[in-house]
Amino acid sequence: MQRLSRARRALEERLGRRVLIWGAVLLALALVLCGIPLFDLLGYDFSFVLGLATAFAAADVGHGAVAAARRAGGPLSLGEVLARAVLGALGMLALPLAVSLLNALRVRNCSLLSGLVFFALLPVGTALYAATAGALAGVLVRRRGRALALALPALSIVWSLLRLYWDPAVFALDPFGGYFPGPIYDEALRPSLRLLWFRLANVLWAGSAVAVVAAISGGGRRQPDGPPRPGAFSAPAGGLAVVLVAASAVVFALRGPLGFHVRHADLATALPRHTETAHFVVLSDPASGQSPDELALFQRDLEFRYQQLTRILGTRPPERITVYQFPSAAAKKELVGAGNTLYAKPWTREVFIQVDRFPAGHLRHELAHVFAAGFGDPLFGVSFAIRFWGPLPVPRLASGLIEGVAEAADYGDPEGRATIHREARAMMAAGRAPPLRSVVGAGFTTQAGARAYTLAGSFCHFLLLQHGAERLRALYHSAGDFLGVYGVPLEVLEQRWRAFLERQPLDAVERARAQERFRRPAIFSKVCARELAARVTEARSRMYITPERAVSLLQSACTDDPGEPTFRLDLADALIAAGRTAEALALAGEIEADPTLASLWPLRARAASLGALLRFHAGKFPEAAAAVRRALEVATDEGEERTDLAKLRALADPEARQTLGRVLFGDSPIRGVDAVVTLFLVERFADAFPEDALGPYLVARQLAWRAPRQALPLLARACPLTGASPARIPLTPPFLRECRRLIADTAFRAGDLPTSRTATQRLATAAAAAANEAELLRTGDFLERITWEEGQR
Repeated sequence: MQRLSRARRALEERLGRRVLIWGAVLLALALVLCGIPLFDLLGYDFSFVLGLATAFAAADVGHGAVAAARRAGGPLSLGEVLARAVLGALGMLALPLAVSLLNALRVRNCSLLSGLVFFALLPVGTALYAATAGALAGVLVRRRGRALALALPALSIVWSLLRLYWDPAVFALDPFGGYFPGPIYDEALRPSLRLLWFRLANVLWAGSAVAVVAAISGGGRRQPDGPPRPGAFSAPAGGLAVVLVAASAVVFALRGPLGFHVRHADLATALPRHTETAHFVVLSDPASGQSPDELALFQRDLEFRYQQLTRILGTRPPERITVYQFPSAAAKKELVGAGNTLYAKPWTREVFIQVDRFPAGHLRHELAHVFAAGFGDPLFGVSFAIRFWGPLPVPRLASGLIEGVAEAADYGDPEGRATIHREARAMMAAGRAPPLRSVVGAGFTTQAGARAYTLAGSFCHFLLLQHGAERLRALYHSAGDFLGVYGVPLEVLEQRWRAFLERQPLDAVERARAQERFRRPAIFSKVCARELAARVTEARSRMYITPERAVSLLQSACTDDPGEPTFRLDLADALIAAGRTAEALALAGEIEADPTLASLWPLRARAASLGALLRFHAGKFPEAAAAVRRALEVATDEGEERTDLAKLRALADPEARQTLGRVLFGDSPIRGVDAVVTLFLVERFADAFPEDALGPYLVARQLAWRAPRQALPLLARACPLTGASPARIPLTPPFLRECRRLIADTAFRAGDLPTSRTATQRLATAAAAAANEAELLRTGDFLERITWEEGQR
């Protein structure tokens, strides 16, 4: 006890009590984080939150080192003061690190090395920078030094938040605040070179500040009454300061190209093609492969969605919307921090997407965010409001309404075979639906994305249907004041919504699809969510380059989370790429036969398809056909159904196997067929089987996007819009529907609007007869598009 007491007194003499107090605060924070999912293991999230607190703690401890030296009165050099400040700041992190490491005995940590690197780059990097800044503030400012030391991290973090507000990127790097990576839905996250280079830049900036202070304080020499203070100038230190400040200025000027701070000017350089329409400014990359005709089509798509949203939401933006169209998800991730996640900034009227085939998916959803700014709060244009609890203002953010209104506005063009209402009902039937109150408010982001978006979208569209756009706008503006807007509390509206959903039809296929789609929990409930997502992402990128590495990564993912079947399916793919087909076939068979996956039809279909692929290339055609039939039995997507039917046709005879079979199963289990060869093979199939309408359909499908006018006559042979098919073997219903969709889309792009309208009307008639609401909505949307296009001519 006496030794501990002496150590404490010595610490107080050198640094003051601040290091003990802040050390206790950081320890308490670490203990709290160890009880919160996602933050309870040593990784990015733990390190990020701890780093934010460390910024203020280290700055205060740095100033405390100067204050303690002044109280002691002994001579100290600038280097000694900085050393004491840095050592004190780093010492505070020892116990939080130990607590997180010990917590790994309770919570699985899948990558200790990654966690340690994050800890070094975030709280440790922040401690070094903030302690130095705090000490220099104490040296330069004698009376208000502590206030300045604490203001530095606050001002820096506020500046980063302002950059997130004004600038296009959704990630932020800050010397005090560390690294904010962007949307939570991009789960894969590991320490990046960008963060490492940024921390090295921080060292340069801190070194520059130290050199400047040393230069104006006589080289940082000892003073008789404590640390050095400004006064005498040191020429050697001044020369070093000039060099370091110049280097710092260069790095700061290059912060955009280095990826530290991406601004609008940087995006304008990366996306130099600038085009305008009546309501949009589009920035895109001319090297993306998008032709002028495709760009013009995209611009018309934007204008069509604009007029739709004006009608649906009853409002329009006051100025043009800027659309940044990146060439790929990877390019978007590198430049602005969001990969597969599309996003909008309503307050700046900007939308960030990547090149997509016409019509662009989810485009109307993102544009709806910008439209909603017209009835959102004045600062962010979202569903945010200040309410009062007595005299206290309480901010309220309704994240569920932000996304729910956008989903409701995009209701008319659903994907797949079910509407969002039927998906919501299927989720409830599967027991996967959280309480609505936890979805419509700020708790939206704590839910699994697929569940939250579906429920919020269904509920908001129900409100739009039942009560109109005006009340929905008022609800959005109030950030969820259901009683004030609708006269009844949320619970009553939820009961009515659930009763509405109970009237939605539901079949076995939709139930099975819901079981898989809504099975995955939120990131907060996943095992090592960020690390395992990063492993799977890396494995997929390496699968055909270094397949054994991909196998190793996926094996480790299966070991760490044995309850996730998609990891096992990815492992089977990697085993095929590595040439270990026997192991892959065995694993696919295990997954297909696993009784715990009986209700997860999409996974069973994928496993059966893998088995069919391997058996085809092994020459076991009857077994391959049997596997395809098993996949067809559990297909939940019409595209999968068509593919399985085509595979069965390919397996029917030797000529079909050599042509269509080669197209569908590839030249090997890991190598597909070149696009030019694919066209040659499907033409050979069509010539060999002229009585089969599948042939001209497949040839037309290859041409449809590249040469729509040349594709149309072939589509007319496969599924004529009037009269019976001339082929003795007509298309089966799934192919017939898709053939007519292709006619509608291809004729539209070819400028033949009458043919496009006729094909769409035929689809609508068939959908009405089959009570297929999703298809009715899609055809209605496309008919509206045709009418709009006719009006533009």
